[in-house]
Amino acid sequence: MLTKVQELWGLKSWIDEHPEKTTPTGDLPRTIAHQLETARLTAADGDTRDGTRRMRWWKRFSSSLSGASFERTLGNIDAVEANLLRLAPPDYLRGQLPSLLAHINRYLPKDDPRRMRVEALTSDGGQELSVGDRDTLVAAFHAANSQRRRELIRVRSFRNLIAGATLTLFVLAIVVAILGVINREWFPVCFLPEDENKFVCPLEEVDVPDPRAADIDDLVDRTATSADILVIEIVGLVAATLAGAIALRGMRGTSTPYAVPVALILLKLPAGALTAVLGLLFMRGGFVPGLTALDSSAQILAWAIIFGYAQQVFTRLVDNRGQALLEDVAGHGPAGAREMKTH
Repeated sequence: MLTKVQELWGLKSWIDEHPEKTTPTGDLPRTIAHQLETARLTAADGDTRDGTRRMRWWKRFSSSLSGASFERTLGNIDAVEANLLRLAPPDYLRGQLPSLLAHINRYLPKDDPRRMRVEALTSDGGQELSVGDRDTLVAAFHAANSQRRRELIRVRSFRNLIAGATLTLFVLAIVVAILGVINREWFPVCFLPEDENKFVCPLEEVDVPDPRAADIDDLVDRTATSADILVIEIVGLVAATLAGAIALRGMRGTSTPYAVPVALILLKLPAGALTAVLGLLFMRGGFVPGLTALDSSAQILAWAIIFGYAQQVFTRLVDNRGQALLEDVAGHGPAGAREMKTH
């Protein structure tokens, strides 16, 4: 952003030296200078009320969540670019037509009348641009920038939603682990094999002379440990980490400042910890036919790995949604198959 501000300062200086005589300027140059200074201060984490001070850390954190600084900087830069198009000489404006058309095509639908008009102006060859044509270009450029900012707002909102869900799942996983430590009978992930004379838990196994006459509650009290649920969650989290690393191959980077791919990876970690516990509880309750009696602690941990990795089945849908949003903000949607929508 700071580099872009410096670039626009240079462009403004050049246009000031080559003004368009037929275009009334009024206070527009002063407005552009103010917008550029505001963008520079905001991009540098400065307090716009006092350019000598930097924003405090909690304000920067809040601004990161709300996107206020980024969106304010981008909004001012977009406004400066639109205003410079109003002041630019005709030859410069004509030379920028291909770039303007490419930008407009990325963010406006195919049947948008402003996009179609800019395409017509570009195909007119060297015909001189009228005042109305200049206004059309500025309006189309402004509309494309507005659409880009709306897409960025959607990305930020999605990132915040994922961050909130991740935090909630982490808290829930911690609460489940604490409850498992305090009351080990609440989440019994232990099994009594029918063909084995033993009772198995994630960390302990005991011999059972007569499984049919055994008291399950007594066996749980004797065998289950306070660390069982914690170990299962750790195993599930490790499996989810592996799933996240593998999922990276299908993810594309992003030029936005909102780090959506990172948020999607972090979501998998607490999800894997919880699905490992819930999956074993489903098996313990007999909801998985044929897998209700694991006969060793190693098998329990192995199934915890499988269930922890299986969170990918649910989070993959979220991954796809995040990737679709990133493609929209990159401009692939409006310039591709999407047509103009009416609301």
